[in-house]
Amino acid sequence: MRIINALLAIIMIIGFSCGPAQKDESKEKVEPTEEAFYIKAILQDGNGDFDPWNTSRWSDWYNEKGELIRQFDVDTSVKFKSRDEPWLVKFSDQYTNKSFFIISKQGIVMDGNGLVLDARTETQSLPLEELSALKKVPWQGGCEIRGIFYNLPQVKETQDTQIINFTFAGWKRGVKINGIGDVEQHRLVVENCVFTRNRVGFYTNGYNTLLKNCQFFENGYGAIYSGSRSRRNQFIGNTFRDNTLSQNQHSYGDFIGDTFFDSEISNNEFSKSHIKSDQRRIGISMFRNMGESNNLREQMPHNNIIRNNHFDGYSVAIHIGSRMGRDTRNDITDEGRDYAFYNLIESNTIENTTIGIKINTDGNTISNNTFSNVKEEIVLQCVFFDLNNTTINNQQNDKVKLWYVTEDYAAYADWFRFQDDLNGSIKKEEKLITVYSQEESPIFPQPSDNFKINPPKANAENLLVDRRVGAPMDTDKGEFSLDLPGEETVAIWDKPISRIGEKDYYSILFFDDKGTEINRCGRSEVKWKQIAVGYFINKKGEMEVAAIPADPIEGKYPVYIFDRGFKVPKEIRYEDNENPNITISTDKKHTLLVSFQ
Repeated sequence: MRIINALLAIIMIIGFSCGPAQKDESKEKVEPTEEAFYIKAILQDGNGDFDPWNTSRWSDWYNEKGELIRQFDVDTSVKFKSRDEPWLVKFSDQYTNKSFFIISKQGIVMDGNGLVLDARTETQSLPLEELSALKKVPWQGGCEIRGIFYNLPQVKETQDTQIINFTFAGWKRGVKINGIGDVEQHRLVVENCVFTRNRVGFYTNGYNTLLKNCQFFENGYGAIYSGSRSRRNQFIGNTFRDNTLSQNQHSYGDFIGDTFFDSEISNNEFSKSHIKSDQRRIGISMFRNMGESNNLREQMPHNNIIRNNHFDGYSVAIHIGSRMGRDTRNDITDEGRDYAFYNLIESNTIENTTIGIKINTDGNTISNNTFSNVKEEIVLQCVFFDLNNTTINNQQNDKVKLWYVTEDYAAYADWFRFQDDLNGSIKKEEKLITVYSQEESPIFPQPSDNFKINPPKANAENLLVDRRVGAPMDTDKGEFSLDLPGEETVAIWDKPISRIGEKDYYSILFFDDKGTEINRCGRSEVKWKQIAVGYFINKKGEMEVAAIPADPIEGKYPVYIFDRGFKVPKEIRYEDNENPNITISTDKKHTLLVSFQ
């Protein structure tokens, strides 16, 4: 490893070309999308191990200048030929593929044999101190191609696919995994790899992957991005250091969990920085992305386990709900709510860190973590009106801080710019934090009107009763989150339930069967009179909500149809209706019925 690090430190790539910029990856189709160029037949020529840099043996992949013109489609197990120096990869201007290598067959092994795949620009090869000082600059250009891409459905009784013994440097994504909708993905193991100076080291929208014993250091945006609907993945025994050099987002960390669930992050080492810098460093950051490209991320972070990790020298070791309060054009609810719940933070060791564990969202559990030289050990921040159902056990003698308004965290305001975007008009006396703690409790502030310890558990009668606006005026049930058990409850109130900026709004809220809010839609300045749940436009999958206003909107009483998570309706029916005596319901097939008196 020392040899690899030394080589990477001195290589300078001049005049590198790595193809055009690529679009958002969350809805990609399965690759390859062009004619495949498989390697198995050529490897049977008797000329030894895989040596894709050999322009004669692999002439179909190169132009006359010795530049790559197409990806390698790997349809057999390979061991790369040993080489003493990194491969400085050069692509032609005509290279149109999004990835360098595509794994095209389940159960194969790609053994890099210590190979360094180096696509860095000259700037990305600077010494760490100089690179860090440039922040976004080195990462706005550079390679737009992924090193290895994987996206294959499960084949029973076939061994795991493996990617082992590589170093990825300078790629848009060192390894990129895509999901296949609801189709089970074939098991992938990524092991003993190094990811450095990439924009993101490892990026997954997929599932059923084990990433272990890898090293992530000096990547620009983050080490690992576990994105839209990624699930049932394991990240075990890896090492992280200095992985948010660009400071691109206040919610980015070494591990970025965006709408991922049912995953495990355990036994990892989050190491002390190699430089002295005032840049913020987050170890693990979880959030629900808000609606990039007008597409609501299908899930929110839930049922994840963060266990037995070691953090040394971070601004924040673990940040849950890190985008709560964010005002952004990508927020299609236009409410700034983040969701991350039922996550377990257990038996981690955190030292020499400013803030150990920071929780912004409902329904998470903290237990048996150890702090040493941590200024703020556990922080609970009530960003909007409520922060409920946090459980903290086995943290005896540790201190819990409560943050309600910006004055409470003025010293750290630059780290948490998202948190005060939309909540400035909510006063401290309007806010409430509740915690359940019955085993070896930490040191809490005294209970008050703003803080309750072990309040009575909600029951079926009062589950949705809001402390400010009372019981909902109308509710319905339906399937709005396919990955959560049971149906969800949809509710409206006859008083405003939201406050954003200086204004109160009526919104439609979604709750799971435990009473945890999981989504919102239909933000309105006019009160809703009635809602109904069914398949009104979609005929399967997640349901929709129909709503009618209690007061006229420009003299009309239309029927609005919303997808969960959207402020703007996907369809409006009866746009010219002036009759206030309109009602809605559904039949047994969940079809919308509209009646007039």
